[in-house]
Amino acid sequence: MHRTPLYLAIAFAGFAAVPPSAHAQDAAQERKDEVELESVLVTGSRIPRATIEGPAPVTVVTADDIRAKGLATVYDVVRSLTQSTGSVQTQQFQGFTPGAQQVDLRGLGPGYTLVLLNGRRLADFPLAYNGQSNFADIANIPVSMIDRIEVLTGSASAIYGSDAISGVINFILKKKADGATVSYRVGDTGDGGGFSQRLQLSGGGSVGALDAIFGVEFYRQDPIFQYQREFQDSLNDNPTLSGPAVASRVFLRWNPATLQYIDPGQATCDGLSHLDRGSVRYSFRPNRGYFCGSTEALYGTVQNERENGVGYASLTYRIEDDLRAYLDFQAAHTRAKFGGGPNFWGYSGSGDNTFINADTGTYEAWQRIFTPEEVGGLDAILDYNRDTTRSLNLGIEGEVGDWHYDAGYSHARFRMVQAHRAIVAAEADRFFLGEPLGIDDDTGYTVFRPDVSRLYQPLTRAEYESISRFTPIDAHTRAESFNLGIDNGTLFALPAGDVGMAAVAEYGAQSYAMKIDPEVIANRYFGWTGTGGSGSRSRFALGTEFRVPVLASLNLTPALRYDRYSFAGHATAKTTQALGVEWRPLDTLLVRGSAATSFRAPDLHYVYAGPSGAYYTLTDYYLCRSRQPDVPYSDCDYDRVSVRGTRRGNRELDSETGKSFTYGVVWSPDPAFDLSVDYYDIRLSSAITDRSLDEILRTEADCRLGVTEGGVVMDPTSPTCVQALALVSRNAADAPVSPGQINGANTYPINAAALRNAGIDASVNYRLETQRLGRFAFRFNYTGVLKYTYQQFPGDEPINVRDDRGNDNLRSKVSGSVAWTYGPVTTTLFGQRYGSLPKYDQSGRYGPSMAYNLSADWTINERARLGVAVANLRNTPPHRDATNPIYPYYDQFQFDPIGRQYFIEFAYRFGGSIKD
Repeated sequence: MHRTPLYLAIAFAGFAAVPPSAHAQDAAQERKDEVELESVLVTGSRIPRATIEGPAPVTVVTADDIRAKGLATVYDVVRSLTQSTGSVQTQQFQGFTPGAQQVDLRGLGPGYTLVLLNGRRLADFPLAYNGQSNFADIANIPVSMIDRIEVLTGSASAIYGSDAISGVINFILKKKADGATVSYRVGDTGDGGGFSQRLQLSGGGSVGALDAIFGVEFYRQDPIFQYQREFQDSLNDNPTLSGPAVASRVFLRWNPATLQYIDPGQATCDGLSHLDRGSVRYSFRPNRGYFCGSTEALYGTVQNERENGVGYASLTYRIEDDLRAYLDFQAAHTRAKFGGGPNFWGYSGSGDNTFINADTGTYEAWQRIFTPEEVGGLDAILDYNRDTTRSLNLGIEGEVGDWHYDAGYSHARFRMVQAHRAIVAAEADRFFLGEPLGIDDDTGYTVFRPDVSRLYQPLTRAEYESISRFTPIDAHTRAESFNLGIDNGTLFALPAGDVGMAAVAEYGAQSYAMKIDPEVIANRYFGWTGTGGSGSRSRFALGTEFRVPVLASLNLTPALRYDRYSFAGHATAKTTQALGVEWRPLDTLLVRGSAATSFRAPDLHYVYAGPSGAYYTLTDYYLCRSRQPDVPYSDCDYDRVSVRGTRRGNRELDSETGKSFTYGVVWSPDPAFDLSVDYYDIRLSSAITDRSLDEILRTEADCRLGVTEGGVVMDPTSPTCVQALALVSRNAADAPVSPGQINGANTYPINAAALRNAGIDASVNYRLETQRLGRFAFRFNYTGVLKYTYQQFPGDEPINVRDDRGNDNLRSKVSGSVAWTYGPVTTTLFGQRYGSLPKYDQSGRYGPSMAYNLSADWTINERARLGVAVANLRNTPPHRDATNPIYPYYDQFQFDPIGRQYFIEFAYRFGGSIKD
């Protein structure tokens, strides 16, 4: 077994391998529960925590913790951390990265948390998060093979380089095996769908000088559809309604010039009533008219169908007593199916779907939302992913005198193929409207003589497939690095103790390619866009860290690192520094702090993204303010308009730079009790983000009207206005249809001026042993966000992101657990409190909400174990905002609709040792 190099251990254990002080070392020697965990000497749970904590807060989640809390996946574990206040794209969000799972500590975004597997970087997910930036996907990390997860919640660029802004999370897989273990877990939901199975086998042993461990895991889960949850199975679930909901327009014909619907008649809709699971009805929209629609055509997945296989092996060969060779290998293959609902169609030959009907001489527009009965069932609605990951770490490590060294090579690769059945615009136009008769000279609209009955006739599956086609995305990423680390825990002696040091040299390279169907870029599919790009970068780094015992009670941990990134024909280099302070006025009290500079190099997709597009739902502030000035935006006719946005990368981006500070105390007055409170403050300059389309439209409205909503005069010829007006395109003011309306908006990544996130983390642990009732363990964790501001340009008024309506991040998060061990059975109740969120109508906040898990683990004997768990014990639905009119009427970036889940697991160990 190769040990974790000390330069990796530094960040997580505060150089715990080096005695913290002379008197602390003496106290530790008197304890009898010391254990050695790889290269880091830690003590058992009876020892007060203040003697082993370092200058930065660290959270450790063990395999036993994961099982006790009833957490089913690695994603569940990460989201259970109170520091995970950020919003992420869950399985409900069928956007740019369906099937992927992200880490977002502190709410800064997935790209600001460095994710490691066994201390090494992962290859990025091949698709860009939100179509913008690269990130690490944790979906293929097997939860059953995890030994522990170590979370450093603070900037660590001086140790790890780029990306370690809001923290580092290191997933450490099992390195030891005592015999072979087989476990099988089955799970289901109380409200339907989501049945899952997991089979895991792990084992290992030694043959001469060779130590080996291996593990395989197979996992399968069924999908859950929107209509399978009663609180979101109908548009009538809208909490803002005072009457029936307006149905989705499954069959719609209207006049764009008057915005009036053309009545199909009751009989026509009755003939279609068998569609959408029997929910299509003759429907009415106030001020518009009649159509054939459904309030229950909700077929998006809120949990993907997923099949996954993962294999892992770790080998260590003892060449000599002080020289070892090691190799770790992991491979995974995943198949997933998911979907946001059926495809739809409207005439694509004009920007507003308008054509001229030669028979009536009027403007018309048609719309179809295709039903499961037409396309071949629910399975035919779903898109699919096929992804494969590989990672390899190999090297040698050993000791020369007091020096430990580790020289290694790491390689990681991620390949994904995704397919979506999209409507071929030209084929669908021809199918429904026939051949064009020409172009109207006055308006520029195309003239057709369509058969209206064609619109209201259900398609056969063959007809649907004739107007649609699978459009693929083939994407891959690659990361490799060469690493040399050295460390010495006794470099030289000072009166207060030994000075320790560690140093690292790294060279690495990354590349990615997102190849999308050229027909997507050419806008040949209706309502379907994509993002592509390709590029590479290389990096070089040198870093060092010391641990200096200044006094018996005072330790300093200075660190320095230099990183150089080369990409797109130029290079950016940054030097980052850090200083940690540990002061122990008492053996039971630690006062700690850290200050660090940080940076993040522009990731590949920010730099190399090709021209790409997506449809956004936005507010047309100009038309709302100019045409309906006395109407709130939420009631404006131009609120929530669909706008096609375009984006490309920016090869002139600079690195993000920042500073971070932490201050805190750890108090352990008794071996059974400890408490910690830490303040954190993260400040970024030149933070990279896509320029907000909402901000662009607000600025465009200010510039067109010459004044802001606050009364500030705007000069249309100013650089700000010239830029904003160039980014938004509109129909002509005298256009016969949709005059003045937006028909396009453009954005790009920029280096924003400033971002700041500050708050408090706190934890309490208490253990109670009784003679008759067994052992009890109580845990409490809290994170509160005190400040989160964003300033796009220097001189702008900072935006209060913490309280903004558009912010999906939590202001606070609390978790707690009570574990009771009585004989061979341990029962754990785990609860989470999600803090309040801004209401949609900006009238205040709603929340908080609570969720609980209950588990019981029975050690039948030294070979067999049986576990049961109930997740979401009270079957609490997602916390809804009573002012939110947007389906599904709750924050799907924070809450999931899965409901109560049941799991039962049996594990058995073959071979290995048996205690007497």
